[in-house]
Amino acid sequence: MSPSDSLPTSNPQSTASQSKPRRQPRFSGSQIWISAIAAVVLGGLLLVVIRTMGYVHGEEFSPTHFRSRTFSFYEIPLIHWQITPIQRATTTPATALMFAQKKWISPPTGNPKIWHLVSIRRGLDDRNDADAALLMSQLRLRADGSAVWRKWSQQHPKLANVLWPAVAKLADRELYVLMPRLLEMARRIESVPTLRSTISSYLSEEYASLIRDMRAAGHDDLADALAAEADEDKNISVPNAGEQT
Repeated sequence: MSPSDSLPTSNPQSTASQSKPRRQPRFSGSQIWISAIAAVVLGGLLLVVIRTMGYVHGEEFSPTHFRSRTFSFYEIPLIHWQITPIQRATTTPATALMFAQKKWISPPTGNPKIWHLVSIRRGLDDRNDADAALLMSQLRLRADGSAVWRKWSQQHPKLANVLWPAVAKLADRELYVLMPRLLEMARRIESVPTLRSTISSYLSEEYASLIRDMRAAGHDDLADALAAEADEDKNISVPNAGEQT
């Protein structure tokens, strides 16, 4: 047999080493315990962070129904990822409830669908008040142990019948910034025609100022919308039939 016809020889040791299965890494009992403890510690830290910094709570107000409610939930801080359902509770002041009972406001049928933010607080941050807080603070205003606007409205029902529809309209337009001054003026007025005239003059001046500011800022669409709303209010100084001073 020639050298070229010889069969190739194999290295038994090399073949055995190649076919030998590799051992999977094994974790010792101490490593498993360390990993478990680390996971528990990290989970505990995350829970503490969420409990202290991820708790969100606040309040909102419905301008259509004059109702308020709180809301609360937990989120992952920084990314604001909500991780629990929202919990809500009614906080409507008795003063606001009376407005609907006396028909000084006209809520639509059904539950409120529009809610404006009153305040919100995230974690350890300070509470941030929104514009609707300007009205809620007045509805909760108390003096000498009684609610100021509830008492005033009961003592001046005809004035209340003029004031609160105007306030409700401002709330629906989210013009809460105009309310403190309006309410301050209303408390010093004793006749319905004077109150109507005062409201009409005040809103006309404030709307004109807001429209100028919006146009100067380049917000022509908002300015046009507010101008249209102001036109709707031009007859606010006309007394209703049967009203007396």
